[in-house]
Amino acid sequence: MLTFHPLGKIIIYLLIVFISSFIGNQLTNALCIENCLMQKIFYIGISNAVFLVGIALLIGLSEKSINEWNEDE
Repeated sequence: MLTFHPLGKIIIYLLIVFISSFIGNQLTNALCIENCLMQKIFYIGISNAVFLVGIALLIGLSEKSINEWNEDE
């Protein structure tokens, strides 16, 4: 069974956390009027959750697809 190297996964996840935190911060700067701390936590948390779930699904589907491809050969 082929899988991605654990170090590769960690690098991908850390990169996604960095990028999604930046996007959440930019959303806060664009949409915040008052009480920005709670909105910043909310936007960064939501963007991190959405991006990490999406990447986890893509990595899982990629590994499954590669394994099925190898079984067909």
